[in-house]
Amino acid sequence: MGLCADCLHARRVENAHGSVFILCKRSANDTAYPKYPRLPVLVCPGHESKGARKAPSV
Repeated sequence: MGLCADCLHARRVENAHGSVFILCKRSANDTAYPKYPRLPVLVCPGHESKGARKAPSV
């Protein structure tokens, strides 16, 4: 899956036949991003790592 495996904007979608696809949620607001990108994605300017989320300050 490349970068999509760790992206905040990627959602795993499984169809009735058991095939799995990755939906790029950025595609809803920006046509520069394909709805279902060709995998593996190696370069993506919109990639945001799930691990990069900041912890809420106390």
